[in-house]
Amino acid sequence: MSAALDVLFVADVRFEGGTSTALAVEIRTAARAGLRTGLLAIKGPLLGLPFPMHPDLRRLIDEGLTERIDPDMRLHARLVLIHHPTIIENRPTRPLSITSDKLLVVLHHPMYDGCGRRQYDLDRVVAHACDAFGSDVFLAPVSAVVRDSLPQRLPPYAHMLEEDWGNLIDLDDWAAKPARQPAYPVVIGRHSRPDPLKWPTAEEVLLAYPADGARFRVRALGADAFLAEKYGTIPPNWELVPFTWDDVPAFLGTLDFYVYFHDPAWSEAFGRTILEALATGLVVILPPHFALLFGKAAVYGEPADVERLIDGFVRDPERYRSQSEQARRFVENNHDAAIYADRLARIMAAPDKAVAPQGGGLFPALPQRNVLFASSNGIGVGHLAQQLAVAQRLPPGLTPVFATMSYSMKAAVQQGYQAHFLPHHRILDADPEDWNTCLAEELFELIAHLRPAVFAYDATAVFEGVTRALGAFPDIFKIWVRRPLWRESHRVFLDFSDRFDAVIEPGELAETFDHGPTAACRKETFLVPSVLHLDPAERMARQSARAALDLPEGMTVVAVQLGSGANFDMRDLRNALLAEVLRRPDTIALEIRSPITPEAAGLERLGERHRVVELFPSFRFSNAFDAAITAAGYNTFHEQVLGAIPTLFVPNEADEMDLQASRARWAELTGRGWLMRRDYDLGFAAAHVERLLDPVERENVVRRCRSIAWTNGARDIARYVEDHARIVRTDWDITKLGSL
Repeated sequence: MSAALDVLFVADVRFEGGTSTALAVEIRTAARAGLRTGLLAIKGPLLGLPFPMHPDLRRLIDEGLTERIDPDMRLHARLVLIHHPTIIENRPTRPLSITSDKLLVVLHHPMYDGCGRRQYDLDRVVAHACDAFGSDVFLAPVSAVVRDSLPQRLPPYAHMLEEDWGNLIDLDDWAAKPARQPAYPVVIGRHSRPDPLKWPTAEEVLLAYPADGARFRVRALGADAFLAEKYGTIPPNWELVPFTWDDVPAFLGTLDFYVYFHDPAWSEAFGRTILEALATGLVVILPPHFALLFGKAAVYGEPADVERLIDGFVRDPERYRSQSEQARRFVENNHDAAIYADRLARIMAAPDKAVAPQGGGLFPALPQRNVLFASSNGIGVGHLAQQLAVAQRLPPGLTPVFATMSYSMKAAVQQGYQAHFLPHHRILDADPEDWNTCLAEELFELIAHLRPAVFAYDATAVFEGVTRALGAFPDIFKIWVRRPLWRESHRVFLDFSDRFDAVIEPGELAETFDHGPTAACRKETFLVPSVLHLDPAERMARQSARAALDLPEGMTVVAVQLGSGANFDMRDLRNALLAEVLRRPDTIALEIRSPITPEAAGLERLGERHRVVELFPSFRFSNAFDAAITAAGYNTFHEQVLGAIPTLFVPNEADEMDLQASRARWAELTGRGWLMRRDYDLGFAAAHVERLLDPVERENVVRRCRSIAWTNGARDIARYVEDHARIVRTDWDITKLGSL
C-alpha cells in the first residue's frame, strides 16, 4: 500500500542543537496548517556518539503530529525536505521508494568553516539526493552567510531557492522576559550545545564574560568540564548549567544581557540560540559578522567592547527598554512560525489530489521488523531479564527474538517469544577458538534468516564469534548494553566497543563506587536510568501476592534468593541464615529457586516454615515480603532497593562477576540495606538476621529507599531500539563496501 504526504521531512533526528529545534517548529506548524507530514530518520556521519532522538521530535511523533516513516514504505510527497546537507553526503545504504514533486536540501551550515576548511561536498550531496529521491534538487540556505559560502556554479541538477530558509520560532513558547531595569551586578548569559568551538579563545573569553564578580554574574547553559579544559580555572562568578532541552525560556528569563562570542574556527550558519534570546526580548551583544543576520535587533562589538556596551545600557534604562522591544519585534516580523504556511505554499505545487489531513484517514502500517536480542549469561538470569524488560516495552510493529547462552531461556519462551539457545564453550567443554567459529556460523545463519533491523547484545564479555558474524551485516544497527561496576580484568572487552553502533549503560545506584574500566567511557555511551523488568507499581498487591503464594497474614516473610551457586558456593552461609530466620516462631523463609538451578539439585528443606518456590519474575510477588536476603547482582539489587524491600545483601564475589560487594556496601552506607560477605561474616549470621528482622530498622530502610527519584531505563532503551529500527544509514560509505 502506498501513502501520500504533503511534506516529508528527512533528518538526522539525533542532532542536539538548532537543527532539530528548527525542524520541530516546522513540523508542528505544518500540522497546525492541516498538512499531513512524515519524518524519515537518518543516521548521518556527523554524530559518532549514541545520541537518542531529540525529545522535541519524539514528542511530535508521540502526539501524532507527524507520521514515523519506515525506509521500506512506498510513498509520494508533494515536498521532500532534507534537513542538513551532511546527512546525504554519503549514499543511503538501502534503496528508497519515495517520490516527490519537489525536493529541497536545507543547508544548515556553510560549505566552509571559519578556517576555510570544507564542511561538505556539495556535488556529492546533490548527486546522492537526486539518486535517492529521483528528482532535481533545490538548495535552501538558512541564511545569507550560508548562501555566500556556496559556489556560483552549482552542481548538475541543482537549483538555488530564491529565498533563505530562515529558522522559525513559535513565539507562544517564548514569553517576553519580565521588564526590569538592569543594575549592577548584571547577569550576563548564553546557551549552546556543549562544544568548545562555541566559545571564544582563551585570550578573549574574560573580555566577553568578565570575572569581576562585583559587577557581573555569568550564567552559561550547556557548559561543563570542557570549559576547564579550554580555559583552565573557571572564575567564581561563572555559573555553569548542564545542557538541557527543557526550560530554556525560563533560563533566558533570568538574564539581563545575552552575550555570544565563539571561536574563530567556528562558522555560525544562523544562530538559533541567538534567535531564542531575541524572542524573549533580551539585549543581545554579538560579533559584527552577525549584523548580516540580525540587523538592528542586536548590538555589535568585539569582546573588549562588552563592558562598555553593557555600562551604556545600565546608565540609560530607556535605551535598554527600546532595544529589548526591538529584539522581540524583529522576531515577530521575520521569524515567527506563523509565516511558515505561506512559505510552504510558495514552494509546493498544488496537489493532483487531496491529501488526508494530519491525524485523519488511514495511513499504512509500518512494516514489521525483527529485533534480535543476544546475551551471554551462563550464571544467572540478569542479562536475559534485562532484555525482556526492553522487549515487552517495544511497540507492536517490532518482533523480539532471543538468542542466549543462558539456561534461563525458558523465561523468554514462557512469555511467548521465539528463542534460540547458544551453549557456552564451558558447558560444551569445547576449545574456545573452535567454539567461536561455530558461534559465528550459527549467528550468521540466524541473522541471515531473521534480517533484524537491530541487534541488541547484553553482556560483559564480547566474543569474537559475535563480532565476526556482525561484520557480515554492516547495515544492521548494533547495540551493546553493558552494565557498570566492571572488574579490571574485564577491561579487555572495551576494545570491542567500536564493533557496535551504540553502547548503552543502564544506571547504577552505586555509581559513586564505580571506578572500573567503563567509568572513563561514560561520555561515549548512552546513559539511561536503572533498568527493572517490572516497575514497582506493577507488582501484585500485598494481599493478592500472599494469597497466590499461600502465605498467611501475621507472619513475617523473609524472601531468600542467593542465586544458582554455579560459580560461588553459598551453602554454608545459606544454611546459617535460614536457621537464624527460622529460629523465631513468627517467621517464614520463602526461598526462591533460581530458574537455572538443575531440577535434580533440590534445596534441602529446613522445616515446615521453610518453603521453596520457583518464581520468575519474583519481583512481581515482592509486596508479600517483609524482608529479603539476596545476592547483589544488578537486577536483584535494583529491584530490592527501588522496590523498598529491606534486604541483607550477600554479594557473589566470583572473579567473573561484577563488583557486587560495592553495590551492597553503597546500600549499607546510605541506609538502604545491609552487607554480609560469605568469607568474612559467616560467624555473625545471628546478628545480621536480628537486625534484618527489627521492625524499626526495616522501616528506616523503606523510608530511605522510597526517597529515590527514578524512572525505568528499560523504556529509554526500548525507544532507542524503536527509533533505530526504522532509520536510514548514511553514516558509512556503501561504495567502499568491498573493502570492509
